[in-house]
Amino acid sequence: MTSSTLNKESLRFLNMTTLSERIQEILDAGHSQAELYKAAKVSKGTPTQWLNGQIKSMKYEYAQGIELATGFSATWITTGAGPKKLRRVEDNVEPGPDIKKNRQYPVISWVQAGQWTELCDNFQPGDADEWKPCHKDLGECGYVLRVKGKSMTAPPGEPFTFPEGILLYVNAHAEALPGKFVIVRRNTTMEATFKRLITVDGELYLEALNPEWPNRYLKLEEGDEFCGVVQHAGFDMP
Repeated sequence: MTSSTLNKESLRFLNMTTLSERIQEILDAGHSQAELYKAAKVSKGTPTQWLNGQIKSMKYEYAQGIELATGFSATWITTGAGPKKLRRVEDNVEPGPDIKKNRQYPVISWVQAGQWTELCDNFQPGDADEWKPCHKDLGECGYVLRVKGKSMTAPPGEPFTFPEGILLYVNAHAEALPGKFVIVRRNTTMEATFKRLITVDGELYLEALNPEWPNRYLKLEEGDEFCGVVQHAGFDMP
């Protein structure tokens, strides 16, 4: 069974390097080790350990702090996948719709995501413990999910990977098309799941990016409901 083929534009985001090399690149861009440890809220010696390879991986929450301070994508810092730097709204050369920049969206649970159609209209600021800004317009019912588990952690060499803890920025009303990364509530549970939508022999399937994941391919069944399409995850989605 094969998944939908990613185009060459997607492959340009692939940049598999070591954590040491990525930290060195951030420093070469003019940032200091002091800036990194303060942004990540780690000890003063930790950036040196990242550089010399003594520490070979980084918690996503540390990378998020560095992302805010430097503009380098937390996903790229932790995995080497995706574009190095976040795409800024002002970098667009084509005029876009006049939307409010960096609108805040609620971080919700996977159970809430499965019921979001019913919850969205009456959702209040106090109903979420966290709100996150996003330069993408996710619509009136946009929301954020934190990845759990390893089903969408791809092996080295793949252009997209979504490690546990990464934040997904979701447009609840975007059209779910093959090749898109979607949030779906299966008809057997109230909890939503995150997978890539693909077609196999004309049938719609949900694909886990982790090749070792049990039941990697799940056929879309009657009663399954799309709860949104991922628009941003440290990098803009195709």
